[in-house]
Amino acid sequence: MNKTFPGRFAVLFCISLLFLVPSCAPKKVQIFDMPTGVRSDIVQIALAQQGKKYRSGAKGPDYFDCSGLIYFSYRQAGISVPPTAEAQGRYGAEISRGETLPGDLVLFKIRNDDHIGIIVNGSDFVHASKSRGVAIDSLESTYWRRYVIGFRKLM
Repeated sequence: MNKTFPGRFAVLFCISLLFLVPSCAPKKVQIFDMPTGVRSDIVQIALAQQGKKYRSGAKGPDYFDCSGLIYFSYRQAGISVPPTAEAQGRYGAEISRGETLPGDLVLFKIRNDDHIGIIVNGSDFVHASKSRGVAIDSLESTYWRRYVIGFRKLM
């Protein structure tokens, strides 16, 4: 019997783990032009919730739905907002995508359901996904681009 087989197997196993582990890690995003103060606080609070599970109607701190993540993040930063995605989508001022800053809201309409997230940077947003819990996605993705209906500035 070849004595080097177990050693080769172990090396191949370790190398394969190097490729699997990064794909399981949460998405890292670059936060650029991040203003200091409340906007930064809101984004950092929302990002700290990554990986927490989705639960309809949940407002944190252990489970979130999309509006609950907004409600929780803003409240922790000292700003009161309405509790539902529909009401949050009418709150504050409507702005264009080009005017968004970290902490502003992005609104979606998916099969008659309102969905909402917090802008992280020029292309990414954090939200509570039914399938993945609190996660980061890109506004550039084909899926999200087709459902965007607007942006709101609450401060």
